[in-house]
Amino acid sequence: MNNLMTTDNREIFFNVQEKELYSPDGDYAHDKKMLVREDTGSYMSVVNRKYRTVLNEEVLFPLQKQMVNHFDPVVLEDIQIKDHISKDGSVCFAEYILPKMKQTVETETGHKTDVGLRYILKNTFDGSSSVVFYGGVIDFFCTNGMIAGQYDVTRKRHTKNFSVDGFVHAFDDTIKRHHTIVEQYQRWADTRIWDSKKVIDLYRTLTKGTADEPKRTNGLSDRLYAQYLDEIQERGKNIFSVVSALTHYSSHDDERFKLTKRGDDVTLLKREEQVSTWLNSKVFADYLQAA
Repeated sequence: MNNLMTTDNREIFFNVQEKELYSPDGDYAHDKKMLVREDTGSYMSVVNRKYRTVLNEEVLFPLQKQMVNHFDPVVLEDIQIKDHISKDGSVCFAEYILPKMKQTVETETGHKTDVGLRYILKNTFDGSSSVVFYGGVIDFFCTNGMIAGQYDVTRKRHTKNFSVDGFVHAFDDTIKRHHTIVEQYQRWADTRIWDSKKVIDLYRTLTKGTADEPKRTNGLSDRLYAQYLDEIQERGKNIFSVVSALTHYSSHDDERFKLTKRGDDVTLLKREEQVSTWLNSKVFADYLQAA
């Protein structure tokens, strides 16, 4: 059992020092400061002096206390905690999975999958992102994770007015919405797919590259469709399978969706952010409307 009130020895709870910044000529940078990871001495970034450094523990400790206060101890006895740290700590994700908070989704093929509750906290120390709290679900049949939707994402900028209160309220809201999210999964499972070409077109539209970055999505739509063909063998021809192909892409480093040499768990979580954007897009909404 992970005791949420005694997990302060995790690597993710490192301290960050703010240091004055000088040019090579010795000139003082009035509007900048340097962030350094205290336990390793690693340089993290140079940020604006008004940038509010938010330590991971500042958000995670209140959230963990909220979990302890809300859930029965039986629910928390097998909680899974996964920390993902990249770029010497400049990018951090803390993931909490609650297997006992599960509900079942069943397709017309008779396939059943348990869908559990999941939280992710993202924090950065390089100015690349706000502090972000995600509520979501995880498909225990194939360990596909999913950031549930736009209503389950809370962002707070690194400013002097930063407060953890919004994340605590977001936690409460996600608990209330969990059943609604699973009901949405079931509706997707109940919606049959009749036109495979529309699935191909959907993937191509969602993943189209830009003129600046054409290679990053090159062939991705074809690989997503190949994954969809695998999904329907178990789940049947329905929108749940369409979505499962996307969430497989965001959750797996395999031959079809292999990470680059520089890729890691954080890359997968960034894929998940991308998939969440796709599933909350007008393109996907229009597809659902026409299904």
